[in-house]
Amino acid sequence: MPEKTRKTGKVKKIEEKPPLNRKLLAVSIILAIVVIMGALLYQFFWRNQESLVKFSLKAAIIDQLSEDFPNKNFLGNITKMLEEYNFNVTYYNYTQTKVEFFKGLAKGDYGIIILRLHSALRIDGSAVDFFTSEPYDYYKYPKEQGDGLLVNGTLLYSGKQYFAFTPTFVEKLEGTFPKSIIIAMGCQSLNQTVKKQMAEAFCGKGAKVYIGWSGWVSVEHADEETVKLVKKLYWNETIGEAIKEAFPDPTWGSYLKIYPDIESIRNLRILDLIKEAENSSLLTKSSLFGYSYMAEVEFVKRFSSLATVINRWFRRLSPVKFARFSFLISSASCASSRTSFIHFSKSPRYK
Repeated sequence: MPEKTRKTGKVKKIEEKPPLNRKLLAVSIILAIVVIMGALLYQFFWRNQESLVKFSLKAAIIDQLSEDFPNKNFLGNITKMLEEYNFNVTYYNYTQTKVEFFKGLAKGDYGIIILRLHSALRIDGSAVDFFTSEPYDYYKYPKEQGDGLLVNGTLLYSGKQYFAFTPTFVEKLEGTFPKSIIIAMGCQSLNQTVKKQMAEAFCGKGAKVYIGWSGWVSVEHADEETVKLVKKLYWNETIGEAIKEAFPDPTWGSYLKIYPDIESIRNLRILDLIKEAENSSLLTKSSLFGYSYMAEVEFVKRFSSLATVINRWFRRLSPVKFARFSFLISSASCASSRTSFIHFSKSPRYK
């Protein structure tokens, strides 16, 4: 017998909404705002600060040789050219170029750093060390010496001993070199046969290009060629052209080199970096909260977009009816080392 079916009517079940928990809603809103604003502040302040690292129109002439080899003409010529390019030039003589000074070098925000100092190739050929003007003391800076940041540098022509800093010292510096041009005038300053490169250390801290000598060089020749180098850059020659036209040392045969030796660096002109620095000054100020108008407009644009998303989310999911809102933006325009008969450096052994 077939089963009988019966058509029944649909019964609508009316569900009552639970009473609104206003405290929970308020807490949820506050937490959401805190999280979103935290993400927004991170994105704007910190992420933008990283992306806004620009070449600086500050220059430092660091003259560790000023006591034994003073050269006023060198200083005057270099300073004049850099100042005509709107650089703020600071000069440091031998009384200032001690260990503590170099510890703060990467915090100086220098676009150009000229290192007029002695440098030494270690006897084992492992690294090149740069001299400070601070007399060496075995019992001073024990941690830095033990960690290979500082070594003993000796001038053989005078017997004087000074602290010299190593590539590891540069790697450990606090701060960065903002797309800086480093000109290292000392002997062996870009000897690429060593295992630990000073050039890599500086560029690893943000420097754009490092210029140095392949081997031994006299102070007089280094002075002369550095003035010519800056002059050619001043005439808007590329770095590659300026380096190519530099003369080797007539006695030792060493020559100027660049690091990294790649096409983009060889074709770089100092005017390109200067324009970048001048343009960046329109977008941001040095103070964290001193942003210019353009940066402020960008912040408002980001906040407006994010606020619109938040509004849509609450209007859709929240039981409370929020009023519609919008934002308007107006626009307007170790081992012992040796360099030459002149000087050498060595790393003390600590037990």
